[in-house]
Amino acid sequence: MPDEGPDQREGFEDSPAESGTSPVRVHVPVLLRETLDALELVPGLTAVDGTVGAGGHAVAIATAIGPEGLLLGLDRDPEILVRAREALAHAQASGARFRFRLHHLPFSRIADALAAEGLSACDRVLLDLGVSSMQLDSAQRGFSFLGDGPLDMRMDPTTGVTAAQWLRRIDERSLADALHAFGEERHSRRIARAIVAARERGPIERTGQLAEIVVRALPPASRHQRIHPATRTFQAIRIAVNDELGELEAGLAAAARCLRPGGRIAVLTFHSLEDRIVKRFFQAHLRPITRKPVEAGADEVRANPRARSAKLRCATKEVA
Repeated sequence: MPDEGPDQREGFEDSPAESGTSPVRVHVPVLLRETLDALELVPGLTAVDGTVGAGGHAVAIATAIGPEGLLLGLDRDPEILVRAREALAHAQASGARFRFRLHHLPFSRIADALAAEGLSACDRVLLDLGVSSMQLDSAQRGFSFLGDGPLDMRMDPTTGVTAAQWLRRIDERSLADALHAFGEERHSRRIARAIVAARERGPIERTGQLAEIVVRALPPASRHQRIHPATRTFQAIRIAVNDELGELEAGLAAAARCLRPGGRIAVLTFHSLEDRIVKRFFQAHLRPITRKPVEAGADEVRANPRARSAKLRCATKEVA
């Protein structure tokens, strides 16, 4: 299977379910042990998983803080929240004791989630960035070129413009700039020119259609790479459609405001654009705990190839 790209955050495996029910898909979290160590979890804490995804990190965090603590899970994607609830409930049914609440919110609205629970601050925050395997595996969500589907790409399919609508409206220069800035695509101008020419012939509405346009726009030598030649273009469009870097900056600021003194925030990034933002924010506003980003070891990368680009940074809020 072609390599989908550098910013995927998770894999899945099936967990046996009770007789007569379908198996529960268990999230295989990236850098789980390292993340738990960095957060220094103890019973009784209030923890926020700002990108709860399918619940892999959330289950481990909730179990560590126990019934005396509270886990708040946030996600922009309502479909993924269903899976997170299943994973957390499955862990409880298997004997784990903890409390959790889930909120359909972006992580920049951590304060709103806390307020809904009668709280104004938390002790720990985790942000696991990037796109999930569940989103990639669903052709209907439009994140992937491996299966043809509608060109959507919205993290929250209930709001905002789709990738197809975004491509219909953006001018060629701005499109090229976005492909270069968000995808670090060196052939951004060729690809933008090809996309604009294609949309003049008819709307670009399918992932397969866009991928084909990108491949044909590239010089022959660039069509055979370690990763699929449309990877960077898809990443750039997804980041732009969801304002992922703006959300990250707003989310880091919100998390810093909500952390109690002595609290910790851990962030998992999957490409250099995100990592640079996290590094600079930590240096400017918090006290970094990890001097260099923690990366997955060879064993984890072999077991979960999507961990190869993961970087973990952790920081603490100074005690006044």
